[in-house]
Amino acid sequence: EDAAMEDADPENVSGASEDDSDSASEDDSDSGSDSDDGDEDVAMPDESATAKIMKLERRLESDPGDYGAHVQLCASLREWPSLRRRLRDAREAFAERFPLNETQWREWISDEVRATKGRRKRRGKVVGALFERAVADYQSVALWLGYAEFSLDQGWDVPARRSLYERALELAGLHFVDGHKIWAAYRAFELSKLELDAKNDPPAVAKQEETVRALLRRQLAVPHAQLDETLSACERWEASRPAKGPTIDPAPIAKAKAEAAARQPLERALAAAEEKGDAHALAKAHGAYLDFELSNEKSGSATGQGSARARAAFERAVSATPTSAQLWRRYTDHLDHVVRVHTLSAAAHERACRNCQRDGETWAAWIRYHARHRLEELGVEDAGAGENLDDVLKVYEECEEIMNRGVLCGPDTGDDALAIFLAQCHVVQRCERPSLLEERLGGRHVLTKARETLAEFYPGWVDRDMALPRLFADAFPAHGAKIWESYVRLGVEFGEHGPRGLNHGEFKGGEYAGVAEAWIGYANRLFESASRPFKGNENEDGSTPDADAASSARAVFKSVYARANLVSAHGRESGQARLCRAWLDFELRRGDPVTYAAADARAGVVLRRLEAEDRERKLEGPDPEEAKRLRRANDPNYKGPKGPGDGARKRKADDDVDADVD
Repeated sequence: EDAAMEDADPENVSGASEDDSDSASEDDSDSGSDSDDGDEDVAMPDESATAKIMKLERRLESDPGDYGAHVQLCASLREWPSLRRRLRDAREAFAERFPLNETQWREWISDEVRATKGRRKRRGKVVGALFERAVADYQSVALWLGYAEFSLDQGWDVPARRSLYERALELAGLHFVDGHKIWAAYRAFELSKLELDAKNDPPAVAKQEETVRALLRRQLAVPHAQLDETLSACERWEASRPAKGPTIDPAPIAKAKAEAAARQPLERALAAAEEKGDAHALAKAHGAYLDFELSNEKSGSATGQGSARARAAFERAVSATPTSAQLWRRYTDHLDHVVRVHTLSAAAHERACRNCQRDGETWAAWIRYHARHRLEELGVEDAGAGENLDDVLKVYEECEEIMNRGVLCGPDTGDDALAIFLAQCHVVQRCERPSLLEERLGGRHVLTKARETLAEFYPGWVDRDMALPRLFADAFPAHGAKIWESYVRLGVEFGEHGPRGLNHGEFKGGEYAGVAEAWIGYANRLFESASRPFKGNENEDGSTPDADAASSARAVFKSVYARANLVSAHGRESGQARLCRAWLDFELRRGDPVTYAAADARAGVVLRRLEAEDRERKLEGPDPEEAKRLRRANDPNYKGPKGPGDGARKRKADDDVDADVD
């Protein structure tokens, strides 16, 4: 009758049952040596397979972030048992760079189980560590069941096995469709103990019966697809007991059934999207599910599991769409601001970055979270000098490590790289004396690193909001105007006391020489730098400081307004029109009727001509090539050329294993 309670058997993920004959003597003889863990004396790969493997290894040497190459290399090596050690190294490199999916983890674990046949101690060390890493990557019912079976194979004691089942129930056990399998395995374990107690320790039977009964009651309070079957199994078990137990409380069951009914339409939408293979529909279905669970959590209408159910829904969603940066950001925001448990937030941020390695905002969110948490933990409010500065320095170094990891992953665009650097800049801004912090660090300022990286690896990219030049100038106010000038002119000299990396002519600059907004920023900074509070109305030569500052800025506008090849960072109009408009606006704010008239005679004439040409083009209709470009831009089915990170963003193994590597 107890056997009837096993509504689902744990899946054999580990394959441990194939080696249940491991004896104590074998354990004792296991020295833990890896001497026989290398390549077996079996067939070596043929010439074609060797060439394929070597080509994949070269691909990964040149681009360690090539997900498809990792998948293909592991698949190719797995075909040849003689290359077991190379396969293990390839998998380690893969897992270090990316989270592995359920299938990849199950294959790795299965291979290691076979490799440790007859050596239970080594299996416990190797396979146990793999299971821990596997369940940390994604919440998988199958992997948790395999881990539970592994604990049986290894002879874990009752408290350890019970603790493992409780960990599995926390999130995977809340899976609406498959979670019942974990409950069933847990129940089977407790029933097995009850049977042993009946034979070996009769006084403990009553207590163990209550343990089984409590487990059943807990499951009945959880909304799941098999709730009626669980209730029937519970009733059968209660009827089989010699002594009648307490009556089952119908209230929690009724509530769980109502919540299960509310989730059925959401489950059907998920199943339909998965069956069709429609990524957009799948993302939409998971989004609706998340909205439902978050609403329940907020209203407190869930059955005491609101926060856990919301997390379980997020885990299910990220498992289905692991490279959705927006989804991960929503998840980490929820953990950071609602759940507020540091261990959960820290782990989720790291997982998000491993899944969305080339998305800059994902890395930036991790840096900002880590800095906030650490500063709150240290109780640092105003970082100036002394102990506070030492604390901020530690936080800076920790965040810098995250920043460097993100940059080394090769962000897709300059915008992505900039987002990472700007997050680190905010850590520097926490210090009231950033120059002292920089001196203590003994290296280049993060702003200098950001500028050099963007100029070297993203040539032609433009900071649309001029955020980096503005931050750079604000961080070094004594050199603010020169910093802006260095963006538009080559070879600007800063002298010995300039920002590190720019003070010895190491960086040539001039990357925004053709960008209107950079020239406008330079002119405005010249005016701000040259303007000074003063007590009299005039200098000795009869001019006012504001007049001198305006003249300096005006000279910049005069030098470039006639350049027809200027571009605008925003692209809404030509760069020349943007600069001419900015000059006229400057004269309205800082000049007088005479200077405005002079500017209008130059920039105004050019601006009106450009506006007339623009109106004429609109009347004639768009250029055929431009019209074609616009149609493609608005066509969701058009597949243009791949961007620099498109290939590396593919994550599903099935998309890559058949790619041609010959």
